[in-house]
Amino acid sequence: MKKLNLSFSILILIFLTISVRFIAFYFFGDTQLENEWLILVHNLSVKGVLGINVVIDEYVAIPKLAEQENVVLPSVFMPPLYSYYIYSIKYLFSNFTNYINIIIFSQILFSTISIYIFFKIIKMNESFNCSIIFALIFCLIPINIYSTVQISSISIQVFLLVYFFYILKKFSLKDESFSQLIIFSILSALLILLRGEFILFYFFTLIYFFIYNSKKIKFFIISLIITSFILSPYIIRNYKNFNNLILTKSFGYNLLKGNNPEFKVEGNPDFIEKQYNRKDLNIETNNFYEIKLDDFYKDKSIEYIKNDPLNYISNYFTKVLSFLFIDLNSSYQNYYNTLHIIPKLILSFTSIVGGIIVFRKKGFLQYLSIYFFSNILFFSIFFILPRYSLILMPIQILLSVEFFKYFLRKFFN
Repeated sequence: MKKLNLSFSILILIFLTISVRFIAFYFFGDTQLENEWLILVHNLSVKGVLGINVVIDEYVAIPKLAEQENVVLPSVFMPPLYSYYIYSIKYLFSNFTNYINIIIFSQILFSTISIYIFFKIIKMNESFNCSIIFALIFCLIPINIYSTVQISSISIQVFLLVYFFYILKKFSLKDESFSQLIIFSILSALLILLRGEFILFYFFTLIYFFIYNSKKIKFFIISLIITSFILSPYIIRNYKNFNNLILTKSFGYNLLKGNNPEFKVEGNPDFIEKQYNRKDLNIETNNFYEIKLDDFYKDKSIEYIKNDPLNYISNYFTKVLSFLFIDLNSSYQNYYNTLHIIPKLILSFTSIVGGIIVFRKKGFLQYLSIYFFSNILFFSIFFILPRYSLILMPIQILLSVEFFKYFLRKFFN
């Protein structure tokens, strides 16, 4: 009977997860591709090139939907995984139904699986009831519901990250089988192909778990080989196009977007478009156009920072505080909705304190604490979007569990 009750509780969790997301889909779901996803997938479909910029003349290329006669420059600005994911679904289902709905339904499925895996992570150390409660919190936080029904890579990223942390939790419990290592490496490669900066956190994870903690150099090397093998087709593609071993090239644009005289925590792309008309930059429209353009943006952002370092240091800490708590000047619709702000502030406080509490405890929780704070410090170099908080939300909840446990021990023995 007890086992039946436990299974029923999990079914309720899954049913609630799916239900609230389908309701959100009805009211708020995306119905078409927009912005960079529309351009990338369209140009890949029409020209067979994963690229944003279409050649206008010898020294001008702009992001636009290509016609059959246009030349599309191969892009390395964005990681490719989500574009290929959308393209694959469009290719498979466009003749049968609305492929946008299929994308959203698949994201709801990924979100549901990630919540169940998250429940399993907590249950490795906590009671069933505690695990259900915190899984429900993760399930019902509005930004986690809303983002699932938008055309955005964030739902897949959260799924991959939660699964990634689940494997790491097993590693911390000395379940370091070869099959787990393969899954860990595959997840790492997919996360890198989804978000290029994850390669930094991948190397940190390898060092922390296989050198610092367990001294398993063999696991370190095997994971590098598997992950590199999965990444190799895209790296080879980039080498052929750009004569360079790179995954992405957007550092300069992102740095300038978040560090310019018209400062905004969420970045200011309008400043770039207004200040630097591509017609005036005199960059030749060959395969290196995007790389040279990004280098130009990098030089300009560094110039701004050098000319007024104290101002940009101040802006940096403003971004840190905005990431930790809230952006006081956000322009995003419904950002200040009570259902978004209250859970964000509560989780921010409890996770920060929880992260400090476990910082010296060697193992999985210390890793989460370092990962949490280093993400905040890293992304604040550039700019902070509201959806970035969702990337850290599973960690915040896990650190909050430690906060509440500490609080209960201190005050109620």
